[in-house]
Amino acid sequence: MVREGTFEEALSVFDSIPEFERYASEADMKSKLIKGSLILITEKAGELIGFKMGYPLNDTEFYSWLGGVVPKHRKASHAQAMLEEQEQWLRMHDYKRVRVKSMNRFSGMLCMLIRNGYDIERVDEYAHSELERICFVKTL
Repeated sequence: MVREGTFEEALSVFDSIPEFERYASEADMKSKLIKGSLILITEKAGELIGFKMGYPLNDTEFYSWLGGVVPKHRKASHAQAMLEEQEQWLRMHDYKRVRVKSMNRFSGMLCMLIRNGYDIERVDEYAHSELERICFVKTL
């Protein structure tokens, strides 16, 4: 089940995803969630198993910032369900485009984005190749 949730719920799932490293403090993460932000939670049998957070870049563009599913619940379409719910919410709120960044090490995410019509806009390169970000955009 996908539903809107709280930052605290999303943070509890975030802490259960081994690929994510806490790169910012809780306060810094929370500060990104400005007015108009969306937090989605996926749960199964009362257990929080996934989250997706994003925020508006302007009146027509939204940034799908951070999300994931705990390892034991992957490959069961939970991330796909959150992506679809987010896009539906964005359309209802008159957003025209959604942006998202990912990395080569998250191949499942890259495949899901491409399969759902997200186009690669650019690659942000850094000194260490494992930090490169692949920037996607989709017109809704």
